[in-house]
Amino acid sequence: MPHNPSPPHELAEPPVQYVLAPPIARRVYEPVVIADGETDARTLWQRIRSRFADDAISGFISVVVHTIVLIILALVAIVDEIGPRGPELVIAPIRDSLEPEPNDSRIVLPDVSTANDQPQAIEAIPTEVRLPDAPNIDSPFPSPTVTVIEARPTDLFRETSVSELLEATNTPIGGGFEGRTPEQRARLVAARGGTPASEDAVEQGLAWLAEHQRQDGSWHLNHQTGPCNGRCPNPGSVGTSTGATALALLPFLGAGYTHQQGKYKDVVQRGLYYLTGRMIETPHGGDLQEGTMYSQGIAAIALCEAYAMTGDEELKPYAQKAIDFIVRAQHPRGGWRYVPGAPGDTTVTGWQVMALKSARLGGLYVPSHTTELAKEYLDSVQDSGGVFYGYQRPGKDPGPTSVATLLRMYLGWQRHDSRLVGGFAFLANQGPSNTNMYFNYYATQVLHHHGGSDWERWNIRMRDFLVGRQAPSGHEQGSWYFTDDYGKAGGRLYTTAICTMILEVYYRYMPLYGEEAVEDAF
Repeated sequence: MPHNPSPPHELAEPPVQYVLAPPIARRVYEPVVIADGETDARTLWQRIRSRFADDAISGFISVVVHTIVLIILALVAIVDEIGPRGPELVIAPIRDSLEPEPNDSRIVLPDVSTANDQPQAIEAIPTEVRLPDAPNIDSPFPSPTVTVIEARPTDLFRETSVSELLEATNTPIGGGFEGRTPEQRARLVAARGGTPASEDAVEQGLAWLAEHQRQDGSWHLNHQTGPCNGRCPNPGSVGTSTGATALALLPFLGAGYTHQQGKYKDVVQRGLYYLTGRMIETPHGGDLQEGTMYSQGIAAIALCEAYAMTGDEELKPYAQKAIDFIVRAQHPRGGWRYVPGAPGDTTVTGWQVMALKSARLGGLYVPSHTTELAKEYLDSVQDSGGVFYGYQRPGKDPGPTSVATLLRMYLGWQRHDSRLVGGFAFLANQGPSNTNMYFNYYATQVLHHHGGSDWERWNIRMRDFLVGRQAPSGHEQGSWYFTDDYGKAGGRLYTTAICTMILEVYYRYMPLYGEEAVEDAF
């Protein structure tokens, strides 16, 4: 018979080893002994006193010292209550909910809940490397629960009186979203230089964008790999789904379509759901970069605008976290670039500052020091005292000048400031570009806010050019594409989103100055 080994025995528990603690030190006193014949009471008292005198004296001294200390502390507390106070350091608890910027000087970081299970710290990424496309969400799109809040933070859909809209001012107090209602949109198109043809072009552009949204709610700059199935030419080459999704959402929001109202509410809802699902929780806020701070800024604008326009409390923490990340990613000298914390450039900085503006319009918390540092960055790249601007150093480049001039307007420069006047003239003399829609996007906003004859001339050329160059037929009907560096990288989807927003300029943001300026300053 084969030998059947006995079952293995369980390992016996090791014997318990006891470690003896060192003996407690005790004070040993010499016992009081009454010798034979030593019965005199006085002698006994002397021995007892010599035995306990040391302890009694030390105990008495301890009581006296502690009493003096308590008296001093009581006096300090009384003086602190009735006398003047100096600066104090307040360590505040983390808030349970996100609140707007406090009125005092204390900075309280908002409490943010985890959006994704895997936190991701800010990492250094080579600035010129384009990351591969992010994977799609494979599961079917679940419709989120949408809470309709009656009290909206900016009360955008209130009835705005004619006197408010016609208030003249030289100070930048406008830039709000009041023009995005159907009634205001129609009125402002007629008053500010739009036409039925330009509005038709906007609607065709939105229809093309909606047609190219993916099942998971996202858009990609390579639009051919989604529902398009290669039927439209000119795909983009940059692989960031958050940036592309946010860029496609902005024209819908700009025309007044939200996830709560309008014919595109399902499109907007699915896009916002995708953005919030892609947010990565970090110690620095909500990361939506997917490789570039361009995406972070554009995504933050979309979330902040959607929250500001609807007051949907479910969007508020995501919008705030996206802004928190932008604040933390700022370079110490005030700018932003592709990588968080890197020395800034003017174009990336432009999207971040506009995100901060959108956050302020929605009542979210934006530290004042962040916008002050942004002003310092603009100082570092300005030329001729602030008339012209460069990309990363002082210069006279039309693109950076258009971006920086718009930021100067939002950051408080008055309309008749000689530096702005020089910038307006420089941009107007450039004229709308036939290919560079990025320059046209910013320059159109600058001249729209400035108004006057320069705007009228610019608007006619820009408006009619875009209406005439929109794709008239085929699957690309309603879209645009122009060949330049931005167009090659962003493709037809980027170009269509940008051109649609250019044609929404009459109502997308209320004018900062002049005849129709309303709302608060930055």
